[in-house]
Amino acid sequence: MKSRREFIKTLSLLTVGAAASCTFPYCIRPKRLTGIQLWTLRDIAGKDPVGTLQIVTDIGFNNIEPYGFDGKFYGIEAREYGDIVRNLGARLSSTHTGISSDNCRHYAEKAVDAGLEYLVLPSPGGRPVSTTDDFKRIAEELNTIGLAVREAGLGFGYHNHAREFDPIDGIIPYDILLQETEPGLVCFEMDIYWIIKGGADPLDYFRKYPGRFELWHVKDMGPDGKSCIIGNGNINFKEIFALADIAGMKYFYLEQEDYEKSPVECVEESYGYIEGELG
Repeated sequence: MKSRREFIKTLSLLTVGAAASCTFPYCIRPKRLTGIQLWTLRDIAGKDPVGTLQIVTDIGFNNIEPYGFDGKFYGIEAREYGDIVRNLGARLSSTHTGISSDNCRHYAEKAVDAGLEYLVLPSPGGRPVSTTDDFKRIAEELNTIGLAVREAGLGFGYHNHAREFDPIDGIIPYDILLQETEPGLVCFEMDIYWIIKGGADPLDYFRKYPGRFELWHVKDMGPDGKSCIIGNGNINFKEIFALADIAGMKYFYLEQEDYEKSPVECVEESYGYIEGELG
């Protein structure tokens, strides 16, 4: 098998070649993708996965990020779930998953069946996080998983919460993960709400680590510190979206965890703000 760095070099050359082969007027810019993380509708997503997809696509979301992928989606076979999403006119681009170095090849194989583009580890998931060495070990495992996922033709990312910004011996653990992972193997799904909740500035991270943040969770913060309908909080998303290219953002997903009204009503209002103000 090729070394990790040889594999990354080959991958980069293939990516450049593919881009060069696609020239105007034969390449048509795809329709704007507006994503949703289905954890936002977690009360119904697991009980009625197909009905939930119908609800969000009826609202207008055309890019889906499920959660809890274990080779299946809410008990539905990967290929079947992917077909359901596509038949509704949407893309199945990413999913949260309890992936590890032990199951990564199996999960990657099933992800290919589903037509996914990214697998995302949503948290350390029970891995030790008390020391800087703990985070270095997590980074090492992320590289291992990322290599297996890349070999399957997919991307792999890590999603943050606030804990990654609590200093350990004066060091921010999130920086360890960014510095100790290979850019060609591991990208980051920045949860904008949680990074701000953790006391950091997403714009600083975009500038310090350009191109690393291929996926975003767009989640607003109300005056009480809880997540809220996009546009009703105090996060300046226009300023953040202005740096999307520097960040390397490819897909973004609405997420909300606390609700001022019914979750579906919140999703509808957030969709309206995203399309009207962040287009």
